[in-house]
Amino acid sequence: MSHERIYSVVMATIGLGLAGFAAVTFDQRELDTFGILLLSAIVIALLRIKLEPFGRISLVPLIVFVGFLLVSPSSVLLLAFGTSLLGSRFFGRNPWLRVLAEAGEEGLCTFAGAIAFWDQSSFELTAFQSTILVFALAVLLYTVMRVLITVLAAYVKEGISVSNLLLGVGRSIFGHHVFLGLVALAVVFLNRQFGLLAVPLAAVALAEFYYPAKILSDQRDDLFSSLTMIAHAIDLKDVYTGRHARDVADIAIRIARVMRLPEVEVRTIRFAGLLHDIGKIGISGGIIRKPGTLTPDETAVMKRHPVIGADIMQPVELLTDAAHLVRHHHEHYDGTGYPDGLKGEEIPLGSRIVFVADAFNAMTTDRPYRRARTKAEAFRILNEKPDKQFDPKVVEALSSILSVI
Repeated sequence: MSHERIYSVVMATIGLGLAGFAAVTFDQRELDTFGILLLSAIVIALLRIKLEPFGRISLVPLIVFVGFLLVSPSSVLLLAFGTSLLGSRFFGRNPWLRVLAEAGEEGLCTFAGAIAFWDQSSFELTAFQSTILVFALAVLLYTVMRVLITVLAAYVKEGISVSNLLLGVGRSIFGHHVFLGLVALAVVFLNRQFGLLAVPLAAVALAEFYYPAKILSDQRDDLFSSLTMIAHAIDLKDVYTGRHARDVADIAIRIARVMRLPEVEVRTIRFAGLLHDIGKIGISGGIIRKPGTLTPDETAVMKRHPVIGADIMQPVELLTDAAHLVRHHHEHYDGTGYPDGLKGEEIPLGSRIVFVADAFNAMTTDRPYRRARTKAEAFRILNEKPDKQFDPKVVEALSSILSVI
């Protein structure tokens, strides 16, 4: 069982356990308030903004924070689990294991925050300063747990280092939750003035405020999907695989993260991995699919594809840096590669990473003229050529991810 699946099973088990406990201890007297909070949460559960390079933010914590102030901790736990379950399954359309894992994550974060209120019943606005301190502690505990879970999931699923994630995503999550905590206080005040209708109205207003960020997030996903589609179309020119470019990109990303490159560079390497063979558009299919050895003239034509690819990508501002990596992804560490005969550190590190990922995937994939090698055999071949074709540091980084690729 993979580490990712183990993580999902553990989170799903925790979530089901917390939901069961909350259901058993649920206070029926809170049913009306619980229903309004659940309806409000479902309305905004669709708004899920993905963060780069990993993680997401949503408006569900707003309802959880309001719940801290209006209902018992058990009710908040049930609310958080149920909302995440419905949102992930029906809006995200995720498989059930992932749905339960996400619900478990939300339940665990809510449980951490609810600890601050566990000895109190439904909130009463009496000792104002004491209540604010307890509420602030609940928001802080919820936020810390959310950051920790995001860091753990990112490491298990994508191999992203803690430092890289905390500097970017961690700050985004913290700021988002602090803002939602302040809004929750305002919503509770409005609730005491105008009744429970204030909760769904505030939720809808906040959804409108965050909607442009969701649009940008969706556009980013659409961009990656478009690039993946282009890469797939290029791969179909070759009969040996239909997903070579995606596999190369995935391997290159993991190598880059093992080498602790900043996520900005990792994204560029992802683009380069996906599009490293885009220049084959300009090469005859007869040459690309030829099962035997290429003639010298055919080899010369084939060696043009990195330059063609770079020329295609260069005019696109988003792909300019990746174009530089694509141009040099067939340079050899000893200077015998092409198109420019660069050597050693003269070759961009991203190009060296894509080259190793490309060679490894090619060797572990069936070709018309040979069967696929095992991962161990492919790595042994790469490791036999340090300081020749491949950067030894990149090959060493590859060794640490063989079990997850």
